[in-house]
Amino acid sequence: KTYIFRISNVGLESSLNFRIQGHKLKLVEIEGTHPLETVYDSLDVHVGQSMAVLVTADQPAKDYYIVASTRFTPRVLTATAVLHYTNSHTPVSGPIPGGPTYQVDWSLNQARTF
Repeated sequence: KTYIFRISNVGLESSLNFRIQGHKLKLVEIEGTHPLETVYDSLDVHVGQSMAVLVTADQPAKDYYIVASTRFTPRVLTATAVLHYTNSHTPVSGPIPGGPTYQVDWSLNQARTF
């Protein structure tokens, strides 16, 4: 199955990075427009941006981390959730998947692909 995730950064000053452990994110919408569909491991979502991604549940049946963390801040804040496959009997495990660090050029280059 394939699911749509809508990601919005409603913050006032911090960009965030969104990723799902072991899954690819296919970008299908930015601000209500349809870009070239490109696949990413993680996405930077800047202040005021909204995006929609497709995520296919095609991995082994277990639980996976969903992670959002701040970017370009002195202290990185991280929030997690769990993507639970219906037939999963294995809880989420391992370290939280790391996102990009302070590479401004990585974020700018990604934004240019939209």
